[in-house]
Amino acid sequence: MSNYRQVEKKTNSRGVDYQLARDISNNTFSVWRKCENYCRHAKGGIAVSWRYVDKNMTRDDAQVLFKRRSK
Repeated sequence: MSNYRQVEKKTNSRGVDYQLARDISNNTFSVWRKCENYCRHAKGGIAVSWRYVDKNMTRDDAQVLFKRRSK
């Protein structure tokens, strides 16, 4: 299993949270999006999870994607 460390986190104009993370095990970067979905088992009815937009990128590629998504 991979270990991810948050490098940067921003919210875009629509209110969606994005996170730039670094995978410690193989030193690659990824961009993640916060998703909130209905779940009848969760308190308040909303289950929060982080889903990747793209993984296994170089830092420059991940930074470009992160900046584009978090405008």
